[in-house]
Amino acid sequence: MSSQDHKAVDTEFEHNMVRYLRDHPAFFEKHQDLLTDMLLTHESGPAVSLIERQVQVLREQKGELKRKLQSLIKTAQTNEKLNNNVNALILELLDASSLKDIISVIEQRMRADFEADAIVVKLLASGNEILKEHEELTSWQQPALVIGEKVMTARQPVCGSFNAEQMQALFDDADIQSAGVVPLVTDKDSKNCYGIIAIGSYDSQRFRADMGTLFLSLLGQVLTRILKQHLEE
Repeated sequence: MSSQDHKAVDTEFEHNMVRYLRDHPAFFEKHQDLLTDMLLTHESGPAVSLIERQVQVLREQKGELKRKLQSLIKTAQTNEKLNNNVNALILELLDASSLKDIISVIEQRMRADFEADAIVVKLLASGNEILKEHEELTSWQQPALVIGEKVMTARQPVCGSFNAEQMQALFDDADIQSAGVVPLVTDKDSKNCYGIIAIGSYDSQRFRADMGTLFLSLLGQVLTRILKQHLEE
């Protein structure tokens, strides 16, 4: 179809649309939301007419509501993905039959599903025969112990960037820039704390001191309940 033919079709369409609007004068009354998307000039000299200003305000409000809705949808999608990953992690932990399997599940799942660059589980030695077979879980370097004691005393997760010596001692990786450290307790009022789980990232903004820790608390509580079966034998 030539450009002339296209122009003819467009002209015919406009005529039909004009005819329809004339035959249905209440069309915009029924579809007032369309007005916020339309550009209507209104002769008022150098001043901005009240009608133009009202339409402009409505258009801005619509844009702001649209941005908020898109933000809510994105948050909902993120939360749904997080919820699915948490459920998968819990189910796989429940199927783990040994302490070694539990640690392996945590490391694999946290790296694959939660974008963790480093995972460390440190437990408090208790004379448990099983722990004697996993010395790497109960050996603490002093700088890491400082972080661990702070978290275990507070009974709640701590996020942020620790000093280089502490990061190195905790993760054995000098490139880790931020971390979330979680106490292994059944709840914040628990008398017993079995150790910590530390999640490290190469991104300095991945774990911030002002971020929410609901997921980290849940992770610690779930892991504690599963570990108790092995740690209290």
